[in-house]
Amino acid sequence: MQYQHKTTQCLRLSAAILSVLLSGCAYQTYNAKPLDITAITSEFRARNPLGSEFQAYLKSQGYDEAELPVQHWGLNELTYSALYFHSDLDIARATWRAAQAAAEVAGQRPNPGISGDVERHSEHDNGVSPWTYGLAIDIPIDIAGKRQARMDRAGSLSEAARIEIAQAAWKVRSRVHASWIDWQHAQRQVTLLEQEHTLRSEIAEMLEARLHAGMASSLELSNARLQLQNSRQLLDTEKARLAELKARLASHAGLSLQGLSKIQLTTADEAPVDNKSQDLTSKPDLLDQLRESALLNRLDIRAALARYDAAEAKLRLEIARQYPDIILSPGYAYDQGDKIWSFGLSTLLSLLNRNQGNIAEAEAQREIEAAKIKALQIQIIGELEGRSAAYLQTVSSVSDSRRLVAAQAERTGLTVKQFEEGFADRLELTSARLESLQAQRNLLASEIRMQYASHALEEALQQPLEASLSMPDDLGIEATTE
Repeated sequence: MQYQHKTTQCLRLSAAILSVLLSGCAYQTYNAKPLDITAITSEFRARNPLGSEFQAYLKSQGYDEAELPVQHWGLNELTYSALYFHSDLDIARATWRAAQAAAEVAGQRPNPGISGDVERHSEHDNGVSPWTYGLAIDIPIDIAGKRQARMDRAGSLSEAARIEIAQAAWKVRSRVHASWIDWQHAQRQVTLLEQEHTLRSEIAEMLEARLHAGMASSLELSNARLQLQNSRQLLDTEKARLAELKARLASHAGLSLQGLSKIQLTTADEAPVDNKSQDLTSKPDLLDQLRESALLNRLDIRAALARYDAAEAKLRLEIARQYPDIILSPGYAYDQGDKIWSFGLSTLLSLLNRNQGNIAEAEAQREIEAAKIKALQIQIIGELEGRSAAYLQTVSSVSDSRRLVAAQAERTGLTVKQFEEGFADRLELTSARLESLQAQRNLLASEIRMQYASHALEEALQQPLEASLSMPDDLGIEATTE
């Protein structure tokens, strides 16, 4: 009876230990999350730039409530729309959350192990329990700073993923900006082509009347009609392109074309004048400061530095793995009336290798990351120098085109005066206006080249050239607490 009582006590003790260990574990259950393609399509088409949620977002970015909803949308509003609706930012944020989860995994400590055994002896003394009960716990001990190295590596990769959210936001903004330039240019081009088509129609009509009166040749009329057909073809092509560019602008703003149609866009005539060229040409030191800042603070440079830190931590981890972890194994056994306490220690013997291969691989990976940073900086220097020169050249070209427009406007004004005084006929007046219109088209071509060069320079700087288009502070990157 005595050994049965002791057996019951041992079983109760074992059950209590197991209950304590298992009660501390909160298990999660699997929740399926199937994708509904139809719902995704419906959600995209239902995006409303005039909805209350987006209006609240604009308010959080500094818009006055009295200004909402915005009546005329420009580049600022389209940029905020892209930052709020575009799926690329959702991907970047999800990637960062995955990196944060990996950082949490890196900081986890290994779970202890437990083992038990039961034996029954066929021979035993009278009054002595024939049973032997054993219980042991394995406690892994991380040595040489492996856990800290894992945490540092995962933290650096998480930081790189966080920076890439801002980089994704910059790319989204850049696409909107490029689409906006294209759409504004197409608008102005259509306006000028419509005016040209009207003038060429008038010229063709006047030449036809002169042909009937014997004052013009059929060759002159034929040339005028060919030029009229060409202008009509250019106008139709540009109008079709304008519709395509508006659809592209909607897509880059994170909206459907139907969603974009709910708002009124600022036309090319209403758009603010671009004064960036004056700022940069009048302040040569400013461009040098922007270039220096880009070499140190560009988002891709910062992300590359974070990945280099991760490679450093990986090398520290592999070096620490030369020293194997140890396992402490305290145990208790009840052997036929005897209480036996034990303490064990186990580890691996670094006899066949000392992790040389993994260390060499980690060192090589660190060199790769260093080489990538060096190559990236050299690439940035080349981009900054080339795009700065191209931008300043286009600024000069725009100045020349504006002088030509002014000179042509003066000549056209003189022709108008001559027409009013009877010294020039209507054909000469219309031809002068056509020449003035062609000068305006040349100016438009110069201005669009300058805007493209400005956009390319912003891409190299990864910074808007004007403060009014600065990126918002909140890109969905929330601080984490441990």
